[in-house]
Amino acid sequence: MLTLFCMGFAESPLSMQGTTAFDALLTQCRELASTQLDAAVAGMLARADEALTELATKTQDREAQKRYLEVKELARTRRAEFEKAFHQRFLAEFQQRTNKARKLGGSFSDADVSMLELVADDDLEETLKFNEMAARLRRICEDELMALDQRVGVLVGDADLQAEANPLSPNAVCDAYKQACRQTIEGVPLREVFLRLFDDLVADGLRAIYKALNDLLVQNAILPKIRYGAPKKEPAKKRKVKDKDGTEREIEEPPAEDMFAALQKLLATAGGGSAGGGGGGGPGVGVGGAPLLQGAELLGSLTQLQLDGLAALGAGATLPAGAVAGGTNILHELKSSAVGSGMGQMDAMTLDIVARLFDQLFDDPKIPLGAKGLIGRLQIPMLKVAIADKDLFGKKDHPARLLLDTLGEIAIRLPADFNTDSKLFGHLETILQELITGYKDDIEIFGIVRDQLIELMRREDERIEAEALAASERVVQEEALAVAKTAAQAAVSARVQTQPLPGPVLEFIIEQWLKLMMLIHVRRGPASEPWNRAIEVMDQLIWSVQPKETVEDRRKLATTVPVLLKSLAAGLQAAGAEDAVRETFFTELMRFHTAILSAPTKGAAAPMPEAPKAPPAALDFSTPVTIRNPFGEGQVQVKGLEGDPEETVVNVARHATDPDALRVGDWFEWKKAGVEEPLPVRLIFITPRKTRYIFCDRNQKEYIECTRNEVVRRLRSAEAVLMDEEPEVPFFERIMTSVLSKMKGAAAPA
Repeated sequence: MLTLFCMGFAESPLSMQGTTAFDALLTQCRELASTQLDAAVAGMLARADEALTELATKTQDREAQKRYLEVKELARTRRAEFEKAFHQRFLAEFQQRTNKARKLGGSFSDADVSMLELVADDDLEETLKFNEMAARLRRICEDELMALDQRVGVLVGDADLQAEANPLSPNAVCDAYKQACRQTIEGVPLREVFLRLFDDLVADGLRAIYKALNDLLVQNAILPKIRYGAPKKEPAKKRKVKDKDGTEREIEEPPAEDMFAALQKLLATAGGGSAGGGGGGGPGVGVGGAPLLQGAELLGSLTQLQLDGLAALGAGATLPAGAVAGGTNILHELKSSAVGSGMGQMDAMTLDIVARLFDQLFDDPKIPLGAKGLIGRLQIPMLKVAIADKDLFGKKDHPARLLLDTLGEIAIRLPADFNTDSKLFGHLETILQELITGYKDDIEIFGIVRDQLIELMRREDERIEAEALAASERVVQEEALAVAKTAAQAAVSARVQTQPLPGPVLEFIIEQWLKLMMLIHVRRGPASEPWNRAIEVMDQLIWSVQPKETVEDRRKLATTVPVLLKSLAAGLQAAGAEDAVRETFFTELMRFHTAILSAPTKGAAAPMPEAPKAPPAALDFSTPVTIRNPFGEGQVQVKGLEGDPEETVVNVARHATDPDALRVGDWFEWKKAGVEEPLPVRLIFITPRKTRYIFCDRNQKEYIECTRNEVVRRLRSAEAVLMDEEPEVPFFERIMTSVLSKMKGAAAPA
């Protein structure tokens, strides 16, 4: 238990003034906390629009997108109501906890009746998430809260004030926020988004609030000097169990064992020793019988190795400096060196654990050999961190751990043949070398290097996209031509299949006039005047070759033909038709018009030189069409619009087979014929109508272009598998879990 009356309190003028001064000071604390928390929540709601828009853009989960947009609207429309609810709930939580700490009775309305209510599973799960948030905030603000718990204990008269009973604790803040959410927001999924907003936009600012509260109390002579001892233990977690007779009772759950402690126990069991410190051969002697090396002396020796290689350590060194740069586990060699033999038992166990970590990493089939060589250079820096700071194994946000996570995410997105020939290899090598030469004892360099790696990969992806610009422009042009072909064919088909046409006229429309309409569609669009004029001329042509039974129709034809011929000639010239094609068609068209105009009597059939053909049941437009290139010189062959989104509707979720859910930046494991290991490729371009996709690997050896249908086929057959944006299990944790599993398997009896 921490001693309450520490140096400085005995002389405090407040200690002789009774409870009135403490009440006033407690009220000041409440007002300070309430004001700053209200401002933080208001700031969160003000920034919610931007934050939720970004979240909705990043995710491809449609349900998640829908929730983000709903919460975005709620944050805007119910902002004032939510701010008021949080303010009132925090004051109520504060008063309730204060009364409880002072052993005062409260009104029934102030009582915490949550334990008396029957709650749904979703509500229980929600409460657990808010409790987890409170526990995480306490870990983040541990020093500030350890002091604040003691100082508030003075004000409320409870020297043993428990952490969660502090009326200013994260538990009070999170419970107030939870109740405000339940009061104003309907539905657990939406409230979970509000919890995420709190985590992203408010949580980081709580430490400053607790610091301000401590400053206020110190200024008023409340424990100006805190005696820091062992932190107060959180109440043990309990769970309900049923005995054989059905009786239900509560038992305390044992505290979760961290990964390093578990590994220590396994190593101690395997070696027949304990995990305690101390030398292996007596006082002043390391586990290998060499003079004991520990603390700054040990880390200094490791720094020398980090800079100069294992040979720099003298006797017992068997590997040259260059070995540190390869995929060789030098930590095993280090065990037999003078440094390894001089380590105490705890440090030697740490060395063994880190060595096993790199063994597992080097055995990972998803990491290319070249990447293993780069990551392997961090063996000594990672060992130094592990010896100096065991939080490496317990804190997921440890800078060195996050760096290894980032390197793992980069590595699994590199092709199997990634090696020193790649330009990217050199860039990665340069950044990692900064850590190798610069790391002595300040772990912040791991965060700096990680930021540099993230920025490097961002620039690398942008460079690849920029260099793919020519390919991107080409597939966009191909899509535009395919769309034009589809639109022109639809317009033609709707007309020529409704009435009989002479063979030459039918062939002219589907072979020549179609090309003109495609060009117009690409250059001017389907809503333009030239497009409408081309359709009008086609309609006039079709009408002109139909039999005319009245004098009025023949007179109209006679006056229409000159204008029609002029329009047809202009269209053929614009389409680049050859002179021979134009002359042959006009000759045939004149014969048809002459026959129609010279029909002997009204109602008689026109003496056509060729019987009109019946409308085709269905025109086959699958054959590519060659037209004048609207984007440059020469001719271009146009295929149909394969895989139009309207033709390939796939109503499934992201991460499955829906091409509409894909976005630029997605990574895939891409299976290639004859290649055992899948190639990690990144989606770098999607055409506007989502009919063409371009993928590229980080070696940039080839661009993979796929139609929509090909992408759908590959997704459904698992020849292309979408990689997780953020792996559920980070790289470091996955590697260490594998190490732990192997050790447990080896330790298990046969």
